[in-house]
Amino acid sequence: MAASTSLRRLCFCQPRGCFHSADGVCSPLCSFVKTALLAVLPIGVWLLFFTCAQFIPSSWRPGISVDVLPALDELLFDNSLGLLSFSAVLVAGGWLVTGSQFSTFLLFVPLVLRALRDLAATPSTVADVLAFLPYGVLHYISPAVFAIWLWWHAGVKTAIVFAQAFGVQNSLGVITQLLFPTAAPWYNDLYGFAPATYSMPGNPGGLARVDKLFGTHMYESAFNNSPLVFGAMPSLHSGFAVLIMLFAMHFSRRLGGVLIIYMCWQWWATMYLRHHYMVDLFVGAIYATATYFLARRYLVRASAGMGLVSLANDYKLLDVVVMGDMMEVKGNVGSDGSWTETILKSRRAGERDSLVQSTVPLEGVLIDGRGEL
Repeated sequence: MAASTSLRRLCFCQPRGCFHSADGVCSPLCSFVKTALLAVLPIGVWLLFFTCAQFIPSSWRPGISVDVLPALDELLFDNSLGLLSFSAVLVAGGWLVTGSQFSTFLLFVPLVLRALRDLAATPSTVADVLAFLPYGVLHYISPAVFAIWLWWHAGVKTAIVFAQAFGVQNSLGVITQLLFPTAAPWYNDLYGFAPATYSMPGNPGGLARVDKLFGTHMYESAFNNSPLVFGAMPSLHSGFAVLIMLFAMHFSRRLGGVLIIYMCWQWWATMYLRHHYMVDLFVGAIYATATYFLARRYLVRASAGMGLVSLANDYKLLDVVVMGDMMEVKGNVGSDGSWTETILKSRRAGERDSLVQSTVPLEGVLIDGRGEL
């Protein structure tokens, strides 16, 4: 039985649709093709928007802003009055939207961005490598790795919700970049505030030093041929990291805490390599946060559909217990085929988290006549 149960994680369907027969044969109710399409369609739309941007005639496209982002950085982050006002607005907005006492932590977001920008001011070979890792490597593989983690620990439906949210966020980001094209810091380093045109090639910024360090032209070639050169805001590097962190926090505070560190690392790297301003990163985080809150109702529904937890509308899932070897939880299986699990509950914003017991049916799990596994 333990071997059969471990296989249920490999089913590309809702787990309750598996193991209807005693021989442990998986009988998924939904096809792999349908599951894959649900996950990749929004991502495909985003990639289509991004790659086709180069084919839009310049005469159809709006003018490129080269000075708005530096001005916003100066107003919101470098000016003391602006920094305090911006922080206050963030906290107030967080309270209005979420009603949570944790909105107070938004006070530190502008301060963290400013501190990371200051840390990114001095280039060095060691810093080049430390910036290259999150910006040039982890950024591209982290969504797939995290989606696999979600699928393994929370089920395919939850992974699909993440993939769809990821695609929607990035599609909206590219649309914004097309409607409001903005120059990155590397442009101002090279050309100052001279007017930009769509015929200008992209530039790898600080990644040129990484190319030189490794003896390649990989990033120089990639950025020179970028289909969307003037798309500094919103920063999708920030959006990727924040969205992954929020989804992770939904299921595991420990993993979420680790990914907050990764998010800050990514923020620092983008500024160090001269690809984004502070305001770009903040707007990217806003896109990710808005997308997460839109997806959260489907995320909870997908989690409940796993047959592992029973959630009311006022419950926030913080940790999901996923069954691996069923023998490990044998003592918690009742004779009626139910499983008593411990979850973290938070009924309302501001109420302390407390441990509660929840008894839910073990649908799709075989228990013999003696009530044993």
